[in-house]
Amino acid sequence: MTHTLAKFALITLPFLCIAGNAHALAQNSTSNKYFDENGTLVGQQIRLCNALSYHAGNVHSAYMITEEVPCGANPSLDYIVPGTIITAYTLPGSQTISNACGIAECSSSGVAEPTRLMNKGWTWLNFWQ
Repeated sequence: MTHTLAKFALITLPFLCIAGNAHALAQNSTSNKYFDENGTLVGQQIRLCNALSYHAGNVHSAYMITEEVPCGANPSLDYIVPGTIITAYTLPGSQTISNACGIAECSSSGVAEPTRLMNKGWTWLNFWQ
């Protein structure tokens, strides 16, 4: 009996781990907004608290603004630009964070999740790239 129970546990354990991993939710809702070397907004990728991810435009640029909001009861984040949810940014030399936020429609502090920029003419795809 004990041997059969141990064998059953050994067989089912990997399946339980895979199922639990497949339904993991995001710890933070994250939005990366991408710029080209001229400071033009060229793309965005976003992961929401419900684990849905989207991207649109060019998301392969060295210049970006990262916005994050904790999901649920996760610990708060360190925001580096007052009044926003920005946790990191790398911009071209000609661009200030104030100008970039005007172009990228940065979310203000207190929002539940970053927003998708739907008015840029990009085609949205349902995955994180």
